[in-house]
Amino acid sequence: MSAKSSQTPSNATPTQVANGVYQLPLPTPFAVGDVNVYIIMDNDHMTLVDVGPYTEEAWLALNQGLQVIGKKLEDVDQIILTHHHVDHIGQLERVKQVTQTAVYAHPLAAPYVELNESFMQFHDQFFTRLYRECGMQEELLDVVKRYRGMMNKFQQKSSVDYWLEHEQVLPHLPDWQVIYTPGHSQSHLSLYRLADQVMIAGDHLIAHVSSNAFIEPPRDQSSTRPLTLVQYRTSLEMVAAMDVKMVFSGHGEPILNHRKLIMERLQKTWDRTADIRRYLHDGPKTAFELAALLFPKLYLKELPLVISETLGHIDLLVTVGQIKVDNREGVLYYQL
Repeated sequence: MSAKSSQTPSNATPTQVANGVYQLPLPTPFAVGDVNVYIIMDNDHMTLVDVGPYTEEAWLALNQGLQVIGKKLEDVDQIILTHHHVDHIGQLERVKQVTQTAVYAHPLAAPYVELNESFMQFHDQFFTRLYRECGMQEELLDVVKRYRGMMNKFQQKSSVDYWLEHEQVLPHLPDWQVIYTPGHSQSHLSLYRLADQVMIAGDHLIAHVSSNAFIEPPRDQSSTRPLTLVQYRTSLEMVAAMDVKMVFSGHGEPILNHRKLIMERLQKTWDRTADIRRYLHDGPKTAFELAALLFPKLYLKELPLVISETLGHIDLLVTVGQIKVDNREGVLYYQL
């Protein structure tokens, strides 16, 4: 996510997108643009799904949007987080102080929501080591510090009260079910209502842009890192097998034909692996070298995103035995 000069929302007016479901776009300071939060009205209970970043613009847009539908933050009965990224959870504590209500999320969201210092130190050490293994020059490693600075600027420390698990029925929302969809993040949840086959999918599926399967550290520091793109493809296949008439995303417009879009995204990952194999015909390369070849205009500007994207496709090729890894004094080289 890169900063933008303006946080003016393109359309901060709530829209009723399904029975009892309102979509409300909030401005963000990131290149992704507005983030969609959702209000679910059911059985006299009001649920807020995601809260937006910690900015005054997002705060005003949230409150004004609720006013349009005749509600206010004090009417919220519970808060559900689709995942832990700062554009979705940044102003959670501010919202929580007003609503005085419970927050639900996947357990793996906890250290990010809490900005747990021990975990965040491990987080920074993990990425410093990872980027060195990728062959990144030492002068570029300050990207780790800058990423933490972005989190501290656009997110307040908060807490989660209750955990949500795969196929769990949502509290106060008996028609809604939790679907665990890891890949974009390890804590990612989607919400599904069978009655009208609608899904609130967070960043699991977005119409206008493919979701990055972000590399993340393992929760257990003794474990290896999760293979996020492999995970993400599996989650996409799971959702493709479900009957879904409409997907409501964390960014952008609703999706009508989710299977078609998912098949396109799955094919796109294989297209990118073909590019990597072509580059490796010239000889072994590091992940950083491959990132520069794959994204020549972006790799220095969006290093965390580009490294995640590149490593994810490398993981996929290693998993299916099409490339191998050579550790040369702590730097990993990949070859056919």
